[in-house]
Amino acid sequence: MRDVKRIEIVIDKPHEPAVLDVLRDLGLPGVTVMDVATGYGDRGARDGGELSDAMSNRYLLTTCTADQLPALTEAIEPLLHKYGGLCLISDAQLIRNA
Repeated sequence: MRDVKRIEIVIDKPHEPAVLDVLRDLGLPGVTVMDVATGYGDRGARDGGELSDAMSNRYLLTTCTADQLPALTEAIEPLLHKYGGLCLISDAQLIRNA
């Protein structure tokens, strides 16, 4: 086991590629993407039944080291201000077969 930062990002589907580009550029080890995230927030309810994918949310889960965290937050924050969404960061323990 090793200590990591757990990164959870919710973003509108059309903006997912921009977030994925940032995560790749930072050299993060991988990302899990969940197709439709439903819920409600400051921009109203999202139930996954919208007429187009433009209004659907994606949930992205990844990890980073404490050293990578400042660069990640610096790169993600402007995207969240521009497009909306959220990013949660918490401490976690990673168990990996490597």
